[in-house]
Amino acid sequence: MQSDLATFGGWCFLAGVFLMVSGDGLTNFSEPSPAHAWPWLYLIPLAVSLPLMVVAGRVGLRRPARVAFLYRPLAVLLAVFALSTIFSTERMLSLKALGCLGAIAAFWWYATQVFEDEWLAEATWIVVALGTLQLAAEVIAARLAEGLGEIPLQIPTVAWLGKHQITWVLNLIAPFLLARFIGDRRPWVSWFNGVAWIAAGIANYLMLARMGTIVFVLTTLAVCLLNLNYWRRWVWMMGAAAVAGTFMVANNLRISTFVVSTIFDRSQNRGIDLRLQTWGEAWRMFLAHPIFGIGVGTFDEVAYQMPGTVAIRDFHLAGWHAYNVPLHILTEAGVLGLAAWVFLWYVVLRALGRAWRSSDERRRLFSTAALVSVVAFQVLSMTEVLIGARVQASLRMNLTLALLVVGGLRCALPATENTKC
Repeated sequence: MQSDLATFGGWCFLAGVFLMVSGDGLTNFSEPSPAHAWPWLYLIPLAVSLPLMVVAGRVGLRRPARVAFLYRPLAVLLAVFALSTIFSTERMLSLKALGCLGAIAAFWWYATQVFEDEWLAEATWIVVALGTLQLAAEVIAARLAEGLGEIPLQIPTVAWLGKHQITWVLNLIAPFLLARFIGDRRPWVSWFNGVAWIAAGIANYLMLARMGTIVFVLTTLAVCLLNLNYWRRWVWMMGAAAVAGTFMVANNLRISTFVVSTIFDRSQNRGIDLRLQTWGEAWRMFLAHPIFGIGVGTFDEVAYQMPGTVAIRDFHLAGWHAYNVPLHILTEAGVLGLAAWVFLWYVVLRALGRAWRSSDERRRLFSTAALVSVVAFQVLSMTEVLIGARVQASLRMNLTLALLVVGGLRCALPATENTKC
């Protein structure tokens, strides 16, 4: 009975992961807009899987986990956010956000437990690749349908909100796809991940997101150059990718030139001024509440109370943010919140750095992928904030990030007997 429950719970977990990564493709089938679909479906199989796995004895508070060292920094972060809630200027909003953050922390814990199961750990990475492949295919199809000469803002068939969130998903997962293509000796797994990586790269370029494209190129180079022992496995694909990328850029030279020019010409990119002004407003809010911040989850309310604010009205109570994650956390949770946030990522990066220095080539490969993914997240976070817990798409991003970080650590850290990534 326990084995059957665990098996069914595992399949529910995998179903939730697929729906989460792909953007609830099933709920948006033939829908003209994600607003017409129900974007929370992925939470149902994930929620169903938890009690089944608990009853089956596969997860538990006393059950050891390879990534259990994350519990302390997560607890510290939640405690600091709770303090911010107590001193919040909008306490009800903060309480709601704190509840969402508690659910996210619970998912971090749940993921550490699930990834201790060898079969589930392997199956999860396959499902992540499958979900990425579907997401990339939907992006490519949508961009070809609307014409590559248009700057995209939204892909209407997925629940991820806007091109920047899709770019984040593709960039955070791509290093793992590339690592599994390089390092997996099973031909079908290797090629499947390679195809998913190629599709993610094409979709990422077609989104015409400046930082997204730059980060994708840099993360690809980092994974390859930090694993030169595998050069025979990746050198030919990098050559083919370079040729294909050159062809795509040349074939869409006008739009590519425009996108590149906006990086250097501030007059062609209104987003630069918007970000600079928003950073100034966020800094002034922080100075008014430097220790505990204005309150977790309140930025998209308090910002609109500032005289002459540049906040866009459409995002009132709908995820308006500081366009910079450290600054956003500093504003909402004060110096204590930012310190707790830095502590969490310090613990993650320290563990991955130690794994990378290992003599085991396989561990070095996957620790590189996880390191590069975390760095990609931090770089992209300098100009966007897509992890506000109270907004549904940002909740999805938080859970996806937790899955990738825990899964990456699980692959990078020493395996126990009879386990592997």
